[in-house]
Amino acid sequence: MLVSRRVRTVAAVGALAVALGLLTGPGDPPAEAAPRTFTIVGGGYGHGIGMSQYGAHGMALRGASAGRIISYYYGGAQARPATLPATIRVGLLQADHDPSAGGRLGRVLVKGIEVPGKGGSGRFSVSGVTPGGRTVRRGLSGHTTFSIKPESGGTSVFDLSRRRVFGPTRAGTGVVVRFQTALPPARLSLPQTGQQLRWGRLDVHLVRDNRGVTRPRAVAVIPFNRYLRGLAEVPGSFANEALRAQAIAARSFALVAVRSRTQRWGYGRWDGCDCALYATVRDQHYAGYAKEQGYYGSRWVAAVRGTGSLVVRYGSRVVQAFYSSSSGGYTSSNAQWGSSPLPWFPSRSDDPYDRGGGAHRNPNFRWKKTVSAAALGARLGIGTATRVRETKLPSWGGRVSRVTVEGVKGGRRTSVTVTGTWFRKAYGLKSTKFHISP
Repeated sequence: MLVSRRVRTVAAVGALAVALGLLTGPGDPPAEAAPRTFTIVGGGYGHGIGMSQYGAHGMALRGASAGRIISYYYGGAQARPATLPATIRVGLLQADHDPSAGGRLGRVLVKGIEVPGKGGSGRFSVSGVTPGGRTVRRGLSGHTTFSIKPESGGTSVFDLSRRRVFGPTRAGTGVVVRFQTALPPARLSLPQTGQQLRWGRLDVHLVRDNRGVTRPRAVAVIPFNRYLRGLAEVPGSFANEALRAQAIAARSFALVAVRSRTQRWGYGRWDGCDCALYATVRDQHYAGYAKEQGYYGSRWVAAVRGTGSLVVRYGSRVVQAFYSSSSGGYTSSNAQWGSSPLPWFPSRSDDPYDRGGGAHRNPNFRWKKTVSAAALGARLGIGTATRVRETKLPSWGGRVSRVTVEGVKGGRRTSVTVTGTWFRKAYGLKSTKFHISP
């Protein structure tokens, strides 16, 4: 679960600098020699709120149980059962983005593949409502890529030769792709995302974008715990109790998403997802059926099965259990996001746990990056950087809240202050837990 990685342009930075009080004034450059480079030394990877995944692994290697890991990272919360919904809606393809071709989504590509050990040819089916109001279904052959896209106000399915094999459906309606209930069952490959689906079904709906163009979007409807089996948040080679802790945290995060957002979140927006969760690190990274395969896949599946309906509870409350790859040795309060501190997101030391261990030593526990004074200042629109000051808050676990950079541009002193989060994105840092020298 990571934040957006967009980087503002220099022009946008200039506007930001004015808004924050860009200071300029006549004067000569500082008399002392300005540094030619700045070294950024940091720790951790991600926001650092809640559970560190490497920290959980490190604790497990030292004998901690999944319940102990959960309690440690979530302020004394406990792993307790909850009533889970039968299915969860997961947004795979949104109308505003085609991950393979770029731009807005114009079609949804699908291909049926047999399930190992189940036989068959990968045959699956597609169904929809005709313009006359009848629901019809058609079987489609495996190992062939089909294109689902808008046509005549409804939705049609085309083969590689662009021949229509199904549709168009009634105006405004999409299609349902079924593979789990095929005889024998099939896997559904999505070439645009690289995912494979084994459980549930795929719903393809139509939306009209802000330009009046009708576009598809695809949502997987998956049994709740089968969704968790497809998460690729940690390696299946992590310690067993760390895997169990991850399953509990991920289940809790997903359950809160369903309860707070509803299953049809973003339904009314053309660029929304009509789902409870996105399949990306915007929420949780859903890799699909491939995550379940092999020895390490079976270890992860066992962790999901073995934790049943356990979620993170603080008292009677189900916690939206945030987690990130590494805390850098100290977790952060949720206050870094501008909200009031919550007791289940404490700021606390988890060194040496966050260093990982065994075959999984944490490569991001400490990291370093060097930036030239010219590059540092150019991104901020202040010429060549000459000095940097950081502001850190204790409850943020050593993370930077603000960065002030002074520079010289055209013989004039300049200065701008930006948030630590903005600075992290702009310079491609792994976290906001860093120090800049000199």
